[in-house]
Amino acid sequence: MANTKEKKGFRAGLYGVIAGVVVAVVLVVLTIFAFTTRYTAFSPEKVAVAYTDGIVQTGDGYNAYKQTLVSKNQKFGSFVINAYMAPYVNEDAEKSKIIGSGTKEEAELLDCVYNTMYDYYIELLNKYGMDDYDSVFSDYFAKLKDVRVKVIGDEYMDTEFMFGVFESNVDTYGKSLTGCARVFASDNKTITQEQTIGKYQEMFGDMQEVEVDALVDGKKQTVKEEQPVYKLTTKVVETKALEGDELDTYIADYKERVAPIINVAKTRAEEFGLENTTKEKKILFIKKTENVNTKDDYIAAYEKLDCSQDINAVSQCTLEVKNQRDEIVATQTVYVVQIGNSWYVDNTNVNTTGLYLAK
Repeated sequence: MANTKEKKGFRAGLYGVIAGVVVAVVLVVLTIFAFTTRYTAFSPEKVAVAYTDGIVQTGDGYNAYKQTLVSKNQKFGSFVINAYMAPYVNEDAEKSKIIGSGTKEEAELLDCVYNTMYDYYIELLNKYGMDDYDSVFSDYFAKLKDVRVKVIGDEYMDTEFMFGVFESNVDTYGKSLTGCARVFASDNKTITQEQTIGKYQEMFGDMQEVEVDALVDGKKQTVKEEQPVYKLTTKVVETKALEGDELDTYIADYKERVAPIINVAKTRAEEFGLENTTKEKKILFIKKTENVNTKDDYIAAYEKLDCSQDINAVSQCTLEVKNQRDEIVATQTVYVVQIGNSWYVDNTNVNTTGLYLAK
């Protein structure tokens, strides 16, 4: 009997193993869930939606490139620096004394630069569209160099300044579509940004009562106002995987599409007069010489655009964009390609004109 009771007794070791296995399985499931919900790159549909929705919501074809093959072999920011900003970087030039002064005059000059470049950014969007990023970036930064000389009066250029102006223009354009809320300073009395109604609100909005911050009796308060409210939703409605000869043909065609821009990189580098140089850098009391491979980095930025050898799958995604009334306001076809476990939009084979709804 004693032996029988012992066999029926609580076996802590076995239950400990079972509990450990259960916990491990739960952790694996949670990890997979976290990755699949947080990282869109593992799903062709999610990548297609992120790319399309990023453009349609605010006209931001610039940041949409982070979902594309441009960013496969290099960070998108590094690509823009090496391939488009590098010819205009001039950190050795003397800055105008007004820059960094914190004066009203400095603010007015910088506003003039930003506003002038914003008008030019809209002109480039209308002329090329961000599908032709090569023309947009090439023309934009050449213009920015000239505008800085004319407005500020110096030839100093660094990447921080260039990104600051360009990304501000992108953000301003987005707000012109979506509208923006009234913003108060920390004193809850001073309005630093007035409320605006965006183009999308005018185009798609239904009048609704919403809560907003307003200045009442000299102080910020939440009030209810009638405003146009809209909602745009992007969804993949069909996915088709390319297979066999169709897949091979697609990869071959992709290689041909990227070849022209890669092949002119060396010629452009020569035309800009780019060189590999050395620069002396001082860290505390130690002087160090470092290589500045501007020419090599410029050419490499373009060479990295060819991902044809690594593509192992391609899917064609068809998407619809609907408003809050379930009306289709745009459709888009996107080709997404798989490299390793990640998916990227093939930006060489897309026309996003229809996603710029304000046009």
